[in-house]
Amino acid sequence: MLDRYFPPLLLLLWLCLCPAFAASYWDVLSRSLHDDPVSVSERATQLLDDYRDKGDKPNELQAVLLLVQAKITTQEFRSLDALLPRGLVLAKEQGNSAAEARLQLADVRRLALLGDKKAANRLLDTVLVRTQNPKLSRERGMAYIEQALLLQDQNRVSEALPLLFKAYTLFSDLGLQVESGEALNSIGNAYINMENYKEAGNYYQRALAGLDPKHDRHTLVVRLHNLGASLYLNKQLAQAERTLREALSYAEGLKEQAGIAVVRYRLSLILIAQHQPEQALRLLDSAQTVFERDNNLELICLSLLARSEALAMDGARASKVALEALEKAQTLNDRIPSERRELAMREAASRIYKLLGRYPEALAELEEWSKTYRSNNLRLNRALLTEMQARFDAQRQQVEFALLTSEKKRHAAELQAGQNRRLLLWLGLAACILVVLALMLLLSRQIRQKRRFADLALMDELTGAPNRRHILAYGKGQLDACRAVGQPYCVAMIDLDHFKSINDRFGHEGGDMVLRQFAAACQHALRQGDLLGRVGGEEWLLIMPSTQGSELPLVFTRLRDAVQTQAMPGLPAELRVAFSMGAAEAIPGESFDKLVQRADTAMYAAKKNGRDQLCFAETGKH
Repeated sequence: MLDRYFPPLLLLLWLCLCPAFAASYWDVLSRSLHDDPVSVSERATQLLDDYRDKGDKPNELQAVLLLVQAKITTQEFRSLDALLPRGLVLAKEQGNSAAEARLQLADVRRLALLGDKKAANRLLDTVLVRTQNPKLSRERGMAYIEQALLLQDQNRVSEALPLLFKAYTLFSDLGLQVESGEALNSIGNAYINMENYKEAGNYYQRALAGLDPKHDRHTLVVRLHNLGASLYLNKQLAQAERTLREALSYAEGLKEQAGIAVVRYRLSLILIAQHQPEQALRLLDSAQTVFERDNNLELICLSLLARSEALAMDGARASKVALEALEKAQTLNDRIPSERRELAMREAASRIYKLLGRYPEALAELEEWSKTYRSNNLRLNRALLTEMQARFDAQRQQVEFALLTSEKKRHAAELQAGQNRRLLLWLGLAACILVVLALMLLLSRQIRQKRRFADLALMDELTGAPNRRHILAYGKGQLDACRAVGQPYCVAMIDLDHFKSINDRFGHEGGDMVLRQFAAACQHALRQGDLLGRVGGEEWLLIMPSTQGSELPLVFTRLRDAVQTQAMPGLPAELRVAFSMGAAEAIPGESFDKLVQRADTAMYAAKKNGRDQLCFAETGKH
């Protein structure tokens, strides 16, 4: 018995006698969450009991914070019901606003996963106001991520992504590598929701960089799982399976049931895609047990869908059981409504009915999927696009300001670091560590600058519009999406008329003003789903998903009216900016590059025929 209790008692004595080291010990335990959150949870529970018995409220609060973080990491949200109220009481008593904000953010996550999105949003608004305090910058970044997660649940990924980049920039400026990795992982999740699986994989790879297999096993499980998911969705099944098997080996080594269950669920999807339903069902059986234990409604719903599809592969023999699983999933989905999950539900139901030979039901589900998809797109109006552009502009300004002030922050950080270390180390050793720290901060700053510029590489620096790389990637993705659901698709090449003469008359500053105002006018006139990007000089590419050729004259007229009424500050009021537009509608089997080439040819025809007009590639008529 003495052997059992002596180590923790010795630890408590050490913490009491050496308060300067106590904070470091909590940091070490917090860092260990990335390796073995289950063991950290057990240690935190023991420390919490000990400090509560001793009446040591400051350390009791630290133990609550650590335990809450551990429970969120292992997705044991039921345990938070009793922990969070106690932690909030302690934080308020001690005036610890940072701890209070973190506990409230944990409650936001709990409420969202339980399906109470309204309560989660109300609480998050409170935290966002509280964290405007500069001393709570870290917590503000965490709040941005929670806000982005709530927006993604509402299929508002275009609003969520700028928040995630904002959080990543904030963490990078603060030198928080762990939080920066979490933000990169969340950005990858957002790109998954945007069905840009290749870009998602790139961010997951960045989030994996620097992780140590000896000390970051749990985090490796999560991020390898996410990378495997992106490979699976990108139809790279063999690579996805290898990645997920690696994640499973780490999870099983930790005996982390929640992580094992999630990876097994994802592996079951690959086995279903490889037509191995029996193996998939075995994995789903073990995974669903854990999901039900943790009351994770979303994963229960998704595993029921996968089970239904695996059973449906047996055809009529298992049709009744497959339909029962599908019905349970649909009932559960109604309890936790999500536009994104609704689309996934419709798509999966269509596949299941098709496997069972019930083609009318399969067609009906596919039609409902199409209606839901269109309805979601129509709800995102032009105001949303304007807001997103404003957020990108604000983010760019913040990055530029951060680059200008980073040198000052670095000196301040060195000074603060030196003061802390003089309390713990000998003067001579502190001087050596400061030199090393300065070099590390300088290198970190250079790396952060490169990453920031990489994040901004998708925007045109002059106009703030998507650049050539961004618009071409978006156009190809939208063409594939429209073809998948049988929707029409058009593109247009636009060239400003007589732009050289504008540059000659008013100089490059005048030309730049025309380009910026042209982009702003078009941004306000574009329809939901359309995207305009600058591909070079005064040339622009307009992507128009779900658009027929007959709609293009109206698009051209609306853009021309918007451009002609747009003010050009610093230029004569009588200056009239016009443009030539060549448009093409996609035909079956045609590549995106060929489609753009036809639109480009039509644009040159419009310029040849007198400019300030629309020319169709299909007929050559104006």
